Amino acid sequence: MRRALIIGFVVLLMAAVLHAANRYVDAAPQELAEYYVESFTEDTGARNAVAAIYLNYRIYDTLFEALILLAAITAMLHFFEIGGKK
Repeated sequence: MRRALIIGFVVLLMAAVLHAANRYVDAAPQELAEYYVESFTEDTGARNAVAAIYLNYRIYDTLFEALILLAAITAMLHFFEIGGKK
């Protein structure tokens, strides 16, 4: 049980460091943002810019974020053995 707590803490710490480092990375340069705003209708056919960005430009990013979240939850449930032997 102690080993699972240490591994869980390390994983949580790594996630926090990656999240903090992501704030300093310019994920969308100004040119790319301007391109999205100017040409989302022609590229996707959507009337809403937010829907066009999430559902057309960034769909794989969104799906993989959900997959990573599911993997993290599964790992934590495995380490803490929730629902297992009591």
